[in-house]
Amino acid sequence: MFCKFFAHDLRHGLGDHPCRLGVGFLLFFCLSSYHFLTLRIYELTNPEFFETPVTTGDYFLALTGGCGKVEPVPGGGTTFTMPVLWITFVLWILFASLYYPFLDLQGMGKQLLCLSGTRGVWWASKCLWTVCNTVANYLLAFAASALAGICFGAVPSMTAHVYLYQELEMNAGTLTSPSTWDIWPLFFLTALALVALSLLQLALSVAVKPLFSYLLLTAYLLAGTYLQSPALLGNFAMPARSSLLATTGLDPLLGGLLCLWVIVGSVLLGWALFEKKDILGGDGA
Repeated sequence: MFCKFFAHDLRHGLGDHPCRLGVGFLLFFCLSSYHFLTLRIYELTNPEFFETPVTTGDYFLALTGGCGKVEPVPGGGTTFTMPVLWITFVLWILFASLYYPFLDLQGMGKQLLCLSGTRGVWWASKCLWTVCNTVANYLLAFAASALAGICFGAVPSMTAHVYLYQELEMNAGTLTSPSTWDIWPLFFLTALALVALSLLQLALSVAVKPLFSYLLLTAYLLAGTYLQSPALLGNFAMPARSSLLATTGLDPLLGGLLCLWVIVGSVLLGWALFEKKDILGGDGA
């Protein structure tokens, strides 16, 4: 029965939405292309950073890196700059998995659920679909940034250069390398954090309307852009806040464990809430 539910979700939740995937790819490509414009400035101000070719890893980190830890500055104020590329990237991925589970509950999904006689299978299928959809959109972002980089002459590599500290608003004195970073570990940690956030959103959507859960996650992510704390999971989807790139960053191992804890907690919490939810009355959302 689970396989039938999951095949249904893959077909209707992913296969029937090529336009959404195409829009996402185009959005990520345009956001990544912005890095080409910033490169023109860096080449003039810091030419020493460009003795080796720019890589596709640079483009990907520019898109997904976020911003460094916010520090106070003498005389008042802080170093905070809103990471617009990062917040757009994350919010699109969360939006892409927002409505399908509960729209499905208004149509064929409700009929399948009633025929199966068990809510657990429906919920497990939607959780797995959310994981697959989030990973698919994340890989689209990766492919789009790589294509943007190659179009502008970047070398295919997941080695990123430290000149990006300026674009990511990082403190030069805290960098862990004088030249390059290997960002493969952060590639996987960011994916895990996005999966955790998507499943948390799914669980919240059982208790409140999907739109409200999206707004709550948006506020949670915006708080994370300003405050560096393990309690704000968005920090682990932000490579610029990782101790692999900056000495003041957060431990990626801790981030991975917290993400797994949130994933398990969201699945169990959502399941418990869904078992008590009235799906026959109202719109199911």
